[in-house]
Amino acid sequence: MLPTNHIRLSNTLCLAPIRPEDHPTHLALMQRIYPPAFAYLWPDKGAWYINHVHGKQAFLKDLERPDAPYYHVYQHEKLVGIFQLKLHALCPDCPAVPALKLDRMYLADEVRGQGIGKALVAYAREETRRKGKEILWLDRMDSNEATIGFYRKLGFIESGQFRLPFEQMHPEYRGMWRVMLRV
Repeated sequence: MLPTNHIRLSNTLCLAPIRPEDHPTHLALMQRIYPPAFAYLWPDKGAWYINHVHGKQAFLKDLERPDAPYYHVYQHEKLVGIFQLKLHALCPDCPAVPALKLDRMYLADEVRGQGIGKALVAYAREETRRKGKEILWLDRMDSNEATIGFYRKLGFIESGQFRLPFEQMHPEYRGMWRVMLRV
């Protein structure tokens, strides 16, 4: 059942603000949806990363940020992903331009290709405009062909490269691109 304060994006899709008491559900979701897309990055199939980013302490810290709304994504009232924005995160490649960061967007494999990611990016674009920002940006893996094509198709351009510092990750997969979209 959806919380009463959800944001409806369509007849079938909505965002529900994540609450501290949602941690067990959140962690179970990430343990289910992260590995199919990103296990190849990690010798442990992503277990360390899931705990590092979605373990209880990190999870509660994320929820404390008033400028970083964090949502569970529901399709037909079924929990299928997560979505987080950082409302005042300047893009390192254009620090003088007001920007909003799409910080996290993970969806279950079974709903990929159904337009959910596109709808979430459209919502992020609208929030970028609503907040008076000029750029929507995010970080994406340089090795994940699905996300490369997805963001290019939506008009994002590559603006800068960096490498993740995680020693737990396979070294050949630490490359990242920052991509941005002027709205």
